[in-house]
Amino acid sequence: MPENNARRSALEILEKQRQFDLALAEIDDIEGFDASLGVETGEPVEPWEVLEADDRTLENNSRYSPTPVRTVRAALATAAVRHEETSFVDFGSGKGRVLLIAAENPFKRVIGVDFSSQLCATARQNVEHTVRNAPVRRSPIEIHHQDAREFAIPDDAGFFYFYEPFSAAVAAAVLDNIEASLARLPRDAVLCLVGSSLLPEVEQRGAWAQSGDTLASPDADYYSTRLYTYTHGSQGEHPG
Repeated sequence: MPENNARRSALEILEKQRQFDLALAEIDDIEGFDASLGVETGEPVEPWEVLEADDRTLENNSRYSPTPVRTVRAALATAAVRHEETSFVDFGSGKGRVLLIAAENPFKRVIGVDFSSQLCATARQNVEHTVRNAPVRRSPIEIHHQDAREFAIPDDAGFFYFYEPFSAAVAAAVLDNIEASLARLPRDAVLCLVGSSLLPEVEQRGAWAQSGDTLASPDADYYSTRLYTYTHGSQGEHPG
């Protein structure tokens, strides 16, 4: 019966998600990132658990689940970036794990954008704790609680990080904003894409060219990473 099939399908999805979370927890235990800094960035959060949850946010925003630490560091180590001249932006920054890792590098600023006030509050707590207790200087970190589509791209932003944070429709609007900023003020830029859900949206555009081979994640195949560079003058050449 259709109802039984729907229930079976839902249970299969929940089981796959449970297995995914268990695998991520094992990866995190190996790295020990949260324990070493005294922060909490690892526990997943469903989109319906946040204060802003409504039909629109549920349709357009993914659950919070952090990128494994080694995957982030591998991407940062591979990207050719003049850190001192560049600000880093993480869209869907959640509890701030990627921000804390990016801040290990000498970026001008490290910026997080997230629609959830709860996740932003947790990220700020993690950042404040790290700043107070870090043995070395870190790049300054800013956290913006807002819809990613409404975030004004800073003139010095040149590294854009996406780990499947939202729908392709939201990604399209965000990429339009990034490309408009880069066309208005030409500069080198890197787009970092972890996972494959937004790959079709990026690859249909003429503004980005993949730099090098796809990076195999040191953690799991799911976290394969692609780095793209902005091709000046190509803004607006994508379909639609």
